[in-house]
Amino acid sequence: MRRFCLSFLGALLAGLLAGCATPTPNAASTPAVERVWPGPPERPRIRLLQIITAPEDVGIRPNLFDRFLEFLKGDAPTRVVRPQGLEADAAGRLYVIDMHYRFVHVFDGGGTRYYRFPAQPIDGFEQPIDLALGAGGRVYVSDSAAGRVHVFAEYGARYVTSFGGPPLKRPTGLAYRAATNELLVVDTLASQLLVYDADSFAFKRAVGKETEGADGFHSPTHIAIARDGTVYVTDGLNFRIQVLSADLRFLRTFGAAGDNPGHFSRPKGVAVDSDGNVYVVDALFDNVQIFDRDGRLLLAFGSPGAAAGELWLPGAIFIDARDRIYVADTYNQRIQVFQYLRAGNPP
Repeated sequence: MRRFCLSFLGALLAGLLAGCATPTPNAASTPAVERVWPGPPERPRIRLLQIITAPEDVGIRPNLFDRFLEFLKGDAPTRVVRPQGLEADAAGRLYVIDMHYRFVHVFDGGGTRYYRFPAQPIDGFEQPIDLALGAGGRVYVSDSAAGRVHVFAEYGARYVTSFGGPPLKRPTGLAYRAATNELLVVDTLASQLLVYDADSFAFKRAVGKETEGADGFHSPTHIAIARDGTVYVTDGLNFRIQVLSADLRFLRTFGAAGDNPGHFSRPKGVAVDSDGNVYVVDALFDNVQIFDRDGRLLLAFGSPGAAAGELWLPGAIFIDARDRIYVADTYNQRIQVFQYLRAGNPP
């Protein structure tokens, strides 16, 4: 019996080693055909870079020991199933909430490590929606079902606490403001933007009210902060983007309900590039519309489908310091990464 067990383990390890020695590239990781928007003969402004469905797509392969442990546990949920909120940090780590598994995937940009958190189930961690990266490796995760915001340290490796209670009702979009060390929390049910101290989690103030007027929201969902401090909020059932100053005064809105370019049907994620252009994901149009600072439509990219560059009910977007655009292509079970090609840079 002992000889059989040793033989079995030896064969298993040999198989795992063989898998490590000859990795099979994931065809989805690099598009076979270049996709750019707009198409020729116009100068391209957006290029599709990569599609991420699993750690292998960014060059991460588990070592022999980790693969052996996963085999013994019989569970290795590393593939993205239902991506939602996402953000990348300066070190190249990509954090992706997976609503199916109720955890956060972390893809190390150096291509050396993949992990997920929370590593063990946490009471009250029910429906993660969005995340924000704070100072010193802190990660905030909104939980709309629990009505709380969970706080992790060490880039997600250690759970710290959660906070909530009145006036917070249903948190969704999150954004961290380094200049004031504040966490901005979109409350979809209360139709407000709530401001918390990012260290003590003390509630500081509420911004806005439920209204169709210019000084509030109706079921807001997502939020982004531009490099100049301007705040953009997806005002869901008002079918518009609400623009606030760095001190959270209402400035203007753009967009309206409709099915023509420049309008919205189901606006979701919002993000801002280094030139101040505003990107809005629309889950019903299956595209991303790009507007200038004043709300004038510049370009749209993406279309319904499952091919490279196509989208199916996308839910979130993030733009990093190098103008790489990460889109949560939710029902295609993947992250699509695009590049904004600035004027003056080679196409």
